[in-house]
Amino acid sequence: MCGNIETIKFTAVISAIFAFLSYFITLNMELAFFAPQWSWISNNFTLTVCGGVFTSTLVVLFCEVQKYLSNKADCEQYLFYQTMYLYSLIFQMQKNIEEYIENKEESVPEGLLEKPAQMAQSQVNAIRSIDYVTFRKQNSLVIAHRNFCTMKLLEISLALEYWNYLKRAILSTKIFNLQETGHDIPITSANTLIGQTLVIIREKYLSLLNDLSNYLETVDQACSNRFGWNEMKFKISESYISIFNLADLKTFLAQGKDL
Repeated sequence: MCGNIETIKFTAVISAIFAFLSYFITLNMELAFFAPQWSWISNNFTLTVCGGVFTSTLVVLFCEVQKYLSNKADCEQYLFYQTMYLYSLIFQMQKNIEEYIENKEESVPEGLLEKPAQMAQSQVNAIRSIDYVTFRKQNSLVIAHRNFCTMKLLEISLALEYWNYLKRAILSTKIFNLQETGHDIPITSANTLIGQTLVIIREKYLSLLNDLSNYLETVDQACSNRFGWNEMKFKISESYISIFNLADLKTFLAQGKDL
């Protein structure tokens, strides 16, 4: 959007200059206060040139303004949905962590957070790359987006790497179990090291979800609530399916009998 704004400013200046020149030449034709004795140029010729340039730049200006408004709306939509997808990924990760904290008999897989964290990092990069600027430097969404990118996105990126700590905790526990018992015992959240690691990550992700929700609400309000963030937030929460809910699995498998 920066290039679009610069083009608008440039064409606006050129259009204003040639509008003034066209007006000046028109007055000169009526009042004759400037009458150069040049055989190779006339008021009619200069008026035609200046008027043509003015008309052309004015058309370009209108097109660029329309392009700016369209790009602004597209950019806001892209910004909202990319951030909402990031929220959904972190929400899913946080709920999965809660599942394993509550179900202490279930083995915690090493790759519990790795894949969704990598997907979330891609969303962070996508949000950071968005060129959202407007003519008004004090635009509330511009300020919120700038602050979010400079402060919160870095924090989110660091927190998304926490899967490394979980993986290290699992490997450390496996090594300890092998040394103490000689057996590869299933790793669960009942183990102190695993439980503490999961709790710390869960609390951090809950904090990030709160920050993301506040930011999405700011984006939605700045866009006249056209995205309906509160409704979407509720749907994201309601659509989560427990990974240990056998009733849902049995219902899904029962559908195969009807095919």
